[in-house]
Amino acid sequence: MQVKGRIIRDPGFKIQLGEPIFLDGKPVFKKTKIYLMLHKPAGYVTTRQDEKGRKTVYDLLSGIPEWVFPVGRLDQDSEGLLLFTNDTAWGDKLSHPESKIPRTYHVSVEGIPSPGDLQKIRCGMDIGKGEHSQPANVKLLGPDSSMATLELTLTEGKNREIRRIFERLSKPVQRLVRTRFGPFRLNGLAPGRYKRIDAKWELF
Repeated sequence: MQVKGRIIRDPGFKIQLGEPIFLDGKPVFKKTKIYLMLHKPAGYVTTRQDEKGRKTVYDLLSGIPEWVFPVGRLDQDSEGLLLFTNDTAWGDKLSHPESKIPRTYHVSVEGIPSPGDLQKIRCGMDIGKGEHSQPANVKLLGPDSSMATLELTLTEGKNREIRRIFERLSKPVQRLVRTRFGPFRLNGLAPGRYKRIDAKWELF
């Protein structure tokens, strides 16, 4: 590595911000960090490639030539806010369980959850496979004769957790939409569309 024409072999050498760096005579460019929000429609899987030939979320990011990865996942039938970045530290901070970043969903279920059902969700409950959900905020938004819509906020991301919660309550999920992830909200972003977002640490 060369800095200011000087060959550097010390791995602990400190480089001043903005100094040009060369490796094997070629300039090393600082990678531009990318932060995206996608409104994932139902029917797309959260992988780059799918062995079954299903549509993937990367089909919706054709305008982004750089490599990015999803921060967390949404299953094929779920919709809503999905974040992408090439900043591994940022992605790890958002998705690590110890960060307890809130994620809010609108959930339509078959049947009307009882006050007892809502209390179980608020306290945390057995969701099968030896796992227990953490306490969550939940409120009933729009019950009708056969279905209900709820707003549910979690601070963890167990596999298919919301669907498993309502399966245990015998209220199968009919539609699941993530509307918020930490400080980021859909705010009218159309399904299938994405936009660049500001990712300042002070938001956390």
